[in-house]
Amino acid sequence: MLEWMQTNTPGGTDAAGGKSDVILEEQAIRDAEAQSLIAAEKARSENGGRLAAPNWINRLRILALAGLICLIAVAALVAGTVAGVMFVADKASHLRLSWPPAGTGTLTLVGASLSGAAAWRVGQVVLRRRAAHASAENPPGSRTEDDQNPVEAP
Repeated sequence: MLEWMQTNTPGGTDAAGGKSDVILEEQAIRDAEAQSLIAAEKARSENGGRLAAPNWINRLRILALAGLICLIAVAALVAGTVAGVMFVADKASHLRLSWPPAGTGTLTLVGASLSGAAAWRVGQVVLRRRAAHASAENPPGSRTEDDQNPVEAP
């Protein structure tokens, strides 16, 4: 506000050649730009110099939109998986085998489920072995002070 007073107020000088504070304040109060600056300064002083609180409504809208997009993506993934499994089961039921087509479709679904579960389990075991192998190569006791990137106190 002091900058505004020094740059935006013509005239109104006192006997010493400087501008009187009363005249400067009256002119600053009349200006709309000065009003917004005064309001911002009051808000800053009330918050202890901190900025205004974030707009939570916009954050909630963004979060809801992101959740909706993720929900649509998961639904598309599930729908694609179900459609693929049903396609394979339908094609398997058209095979000419010695048992009824319903048995072929059922066995196909059960086999696909079991093979998927087995692949998931093997992947989990592999990830655990990699993590154990990585931690065995560099145990915490073998680290030097250079590896830790220390932060010095001021």
